[in-house]
Amino acid sequence: MVESTDRKSPQLYEFGPFRVDPEKELLLRENETVPIAPKTFQVLLVLMRHSKQVVTKDDLLKTVWPDTFVEEANLSRNIFLLRKALGESPQDHQYIVTVPGRGYRFAEDVQVVSDRTLDMVAASHSKVHIEITETQPWRWIALAAVFVAVVAAGALKYFSHRGPVPNDKDALVLADFTNSTGDPVFDGTLRQGLAIQLDQSPFLKILDDAKLQRDLELMNVPPGSRVTHQIAHDVCIREGSAAIIDGAIASLGKSYVLTLQAVSCQDGKTLAREQIQAEKEQVLQALSSAATQIRSKLGESLNSIQKSNQPLEQATTSSLDALKDYTTGLAIMGQGHFLASAPLFERAIAIDPKFAMAYFVLAVVYEQAGDMDSSAKYAKKAFDLLDHTSESERAEITAYYYRATGELNKEIDAYQLAIRNNYPRQWSFHNQLSVTYIDLGQFEKGLEEAREANQLNPDIEAPYRRILDAYLCTDHLAEADQTAAKVRARGIDGSRIHQRFLELGFIEDDKAAIAREIQWFAGKPEEYISFGLQAANLNLHGKRQASHAMYQRAADLAQREGFRYVAEEFQDADARADALSGNCVSAQKLGHPAFALALCGQTSQAATLAAQSSKALPNGTIWNAVQLPEIQSLLALNRNDPATAIELMTAASPYERAYPDAIYVRGLAYLKMHKGAEAAAEFQKIEDHKGASWAATWVHPNWALYYSLSYLGMARGLAMAGENRNAKKAYGDFLASWNQADRDTPILKQAKAEYARLK
Repeated sequence: MVESTDRKSPQLYEFGPFRVDPEKELLLRENETVPIAPKTFQVLLVLMRHSKQVVTKDDLLKTVWPDTFVEEANLSRNIFLLRKALGESPQDHQYIVTVPGRGYRFAEDVQVVSDRTLDMVAASHSKVHIEITETQPWRWIALAAVFVAVVAAGALKYFSHRGPVPNDKDALVLADFTNSTGDPVFDGTLRQGLAIQLDQSPFLKILDDAKLQRDLELMNVPPGSRVTHQIAHDVCIREGSAAIIDGAIASLGKSYVLTLQAVSCQDGKTLAREQIQAEKEQVLQALSSAATQIRSKLGESLNSIQKSNQPLEQATTSSLDALKDYTTGLAIMGQGHFLASAPLFERAIAIDPKFAMAYFVLAVVYEQAGDMDSSAKYAKKAFDLLDHTSESERAEITAYYYRATGELNKEIDAYQLAIRNNYPRQWSFHNQLSVTYIDLGQFEKGLEEAREANQLNPDIEAPYRRILDAYLCTDHLAEADQTAAKVRARGIDGSRIHQRFLELGFIEDDKAAIAREIQWFAGKPEEYISFGLQAANLNLHGKRQASHAMYQRAADLAQREGFRYVAEEFQDADARADALSGNCVSAQKLGHPAFALALCGQTSQAATLAAQSSKALPNGTIWNAVQLPEIQSLLALNRNDPATAIELMTAASPYERAYPDAIYVRGLAYLKMHKGAEAAAEFQKIEDHKGASWAATWVHPNWALYYSLSYLGMARGLAMAGENRNAKKAYGDFLASWNQADRDTPILKQAKAEYARLK
């Protein structure tokens, strides 16, 4: 393994026109500083110190990231950035040579230079440039005194005309650009581009658009109004923010003049101002340059800017038209209308097939729609285009990619690393951590992260969903009711938050709330969510025929909306409910899902489908720990091997709070072993947590059926254990909940016969 790069070395290195100072982490080209990120600099040091030698990828990863698991893609990204810093072209790798299958080799001769001869380059707002080539103490002192005096004078002059510079706790309010060009492509687009550029900064904090829109509502500003300088100022005062950043674009012959300025909310003083001229196709590049200068003038350090300053056309797109569609799509999605936003993102990537963030947002849109196949496809595409994103977007895309591959622990690590290193205030990272913790059955952690996201941005809908999920799964229904009331009072809307309201209504059997939410969904493209929940509630009461019809309505509507995967998931949910009820016709006719086929004894088909899923999700956390063991356990029960089934289900134990199906399968295995008490204890877990049987991780609901069947499973276990009195009560509870069930349902007939024998 190569040596560590964190040692303090007095040596300087030279190769070609470059000089490297390891102690100061400086890369100079002919005495001009070359911006380079710290990790990229460390990669350079390792390669340079092993000039002409092959350094393996594994050695680079272990040396530069000794305490953190990092994907090879991250190393490739840093090699790309290093080549860019050194001025290499894709066709000419003068310095860094890729050795296929092994690693990289630094091809240039490297010389060690004595540190007695120094070139120091310094720059400030006053553009002072000093070179020191001698080391006599008196000359150092004299030059340093001159330098300090000049910089101090320049700084005094500069800051005497400015208000207070924002710190990392202050928020900046972005106004819309004044567009006097007559070209609508700039409307909204430049503001979005500026937001993306400034969001890269770990130093500056931009007031979130959801918070801005909430303030505009309270100010009685009509929806869709431009955020003028005056409106932005009023929001700034309302929020106690530090400054407004607004801009303007004007025509100048065949080119455009772009102006940015930051103005103090408190006294109206200009904190920073930049003006730049560009051709139309260079406007985004000009905006990126101006934003960088604004960041510097607002007090962000050069080191911070160098670390987090991907040019806008690389971080997003070089196409104004694509950015325009992306911006409009975000606005629609922010209102909770994810289906309506999808065509705009799709149009953006049709214009620019390398628009990574458009692919990422499409992945989120399709996850919201329930189309997990499309979500995974777009997440993978975004991940493949990481070079076209900013640092924060790279972190988000990487984590989301692991969600698509099912590697939830890697997803958690990626979000935690991003929060710890650079983005503690990014609400979306905390929100996604909450999603994943709840997926893993760690509801308390999920609630903690959801509250953090909500505190960072109380006007965004998503964290409220996470809070409701956690409360429902832990049966804190009073807290869930209070949260729902708070969400309604704030006017926050959207189909997925109304999904939670409808779930809560079904859990509490609140008929007025149920009717209200069903009416809210009526006629909307997302009504299939409502149909699926209604089908689940019908399952709860054994009304399989009505449930089947409702699932079919859900599938038909999803199909009409273009979501084939969603339609198939509703069909799978219906077939699974039939199989749990003792009717195997649906699963046999469909040929899936594997769980239902395994439950029905269709061993070969179930095993084939399970193998296909294992190939698609080789490292999937929940697939390998919960879903695959469930299928294998049911197949073991078909072989009359319940001991193996119970052993297989051990893997699901850490996650079972979120998966009542796992508990149910283990209960079936104990019944097969004639261990009645153990079986009853498993089914009791489901009965004790009705909320989790509704709100735990699902896309298309069928969990409610496990709740009602848990009474029957417990009754059978208690009868087997000789506790006839308790068994009779459990049978009675089950039959009472199914008093209007379809009379010919096989499992209902069996339950009635078993209950009669106990009497």
